[in-house]
Amino acid sequence: MVKMWGLKIKSNKFIFFIIIFTLKIFGNADFVPEARAGHVAIIVDDIIYFMGGSRFISSTNPIKSPIRVYNLSDEVFSLSLLSQFSTSNPPYVDLSNTSARMKYGNEKGTAVLGGPNRKDVYLIGGVQQDLALLNKIDNNLTVTSNQTLMIEEISKTYNTSDQFIYFYQSDAEFWSYPQDQVGIPPTRRRSTSNLIDKNGIIYIFGGRAQIDTGLPTFTCYNDLYTFDTVLLSWNKINAANAPLPQSHAAPVLLPNGKILYIGGVSQTQPGLVAELIDMRNYAVSRDKSITIQPRVAHTATLTSDNNEIIIIGGVSSYGYNHTTVTPVFVSLNITTEPYEYSELITFGSKPPSLAIHTANLYKNYIIVAFGNITGNSAPPSEMNSRIYLLDMPCKSWVTTFTPGNSTCKSGSSINNGSGINNGSNINNVIKIVGIAVGIVFSIIICILLLIVIKKKYGSDIIRIA
Repeated sequence: MVKMWGLKIKSNKFIFFIIIFTLKIFGNADFVPEARAGHVAIIVDDIIYFMGGSRFISSTNPIKSPIRVYNLSDEVFSLSLLSQFSTSNPPYVDLSNTSARMKYGNEKGTAVLGGPNRKDVYLIGGVQQDLALLNKIDNNLTVTSNQTLMIEEISKTYNTSDQFIYFYQSDAEFWSYPQDQVGIPPTRRRSTSNLIDKNGIIYIFGGRAQIDTGLPTFTCYNDLYTFDTVLLSWNKINAANAPLPQSHAAPVLLPNGKILYIGGVSQTQPGLVAELIDMRNYAVSRDKSITIQPRVAHTATLTSDNNEIIIIGGVSSYGYNHTTVTPVFVSLNITTEPYEYSELITFGSKPPSLAIHTANLYKNYIIVAFGNITGNSAPPSEMNSRIYLLDMPCKSWVTTFTPGNSTCKSGSSINNGSGINNGSNINNVIKIVGIAVGIVFSIIICILLLIVIKKKYGSDIIRIA
């Protein structure tokens, strides 16, 4: 009897596994991520992964207070770039119920693609927060009713790990950190300026630290480190003529091998307020009537022809009083020196002014995702939950993603509406068919298993039950 009971348990576990597997494959069809900012986005092969970020706490949530405005996220979700979709309803896949979930809540780190096969996602720096510990604090009335005590306890949720760098293997949906690292890594910090070269070497410049990264005094840095993702070795570069300590600069690796750091803030000494860096340090303005405002929390993307850098968004002040930058869209021509700024003129329905968003180049598109929606006179009070597509050949914002097919090259009119509906309809049909097939498949498997088990062990199972 005991043996038969064990068999029944195993059979039920197998059926449960089939159901969970099917839900994982088909149950994400309508996953809609929350609005967020400070996340990272990285493209591996033909899939873009979104990780972490901060999210506004709802006004109806009792834990919201002047010191609890945001919650960090440990979510990971992806979007395939192999098929057409509409930006109004992208077919995201939620990976957070697997081992892909981040080890901690994270924001304002940087992700690059490295390793021997250039398929490992390296997450560098950023704010790390123990969300399990934070949840305990939120459910402790003694703590939440005392603001001083709450600040003290929340500070303990940060920096629960001394690791500066983690990596994510997309094939295995697994997080870890490099074992047997050689050399000394930089101290923990966030808002560093990072990129990786063709040899798999990450360049990490500047950044800032404060309570949320383990330092009591607000401090910016101007040191330069490299990390070899193949040899797992650290090296500190003693570069001549280093700029002032700074953070939030957007780095671009130029075709000539130089790194251009655009925007950001600098600090003359620890503890002092950081000041915006003058954009004229890098280039001149082509149109003298246009002022290119200094900015922070922006993105800078090198185009596929290596002739132009597209700068999107950011804010024109540093601290809590973030305001929209002017102009929002900037082009930096790097074909000749001195480099030249100009306002980027785009067509179609533009996204709102964003900050702490992401921008990734994929074929003919720049994919802009999430971020804070900025205003002209007040701090951001709204986050963006959408992605936007800038079709680079025609500098047009489009709402239908078609892999490798520009609206300019195809000859179709921009935003004519037909492409949008077709994209949405195709996605909806795929989702409906996928869900239906998944459900039918699960039911058939379960029925067949029950028939086999009952035929072979039916009497014993009934008696035990």
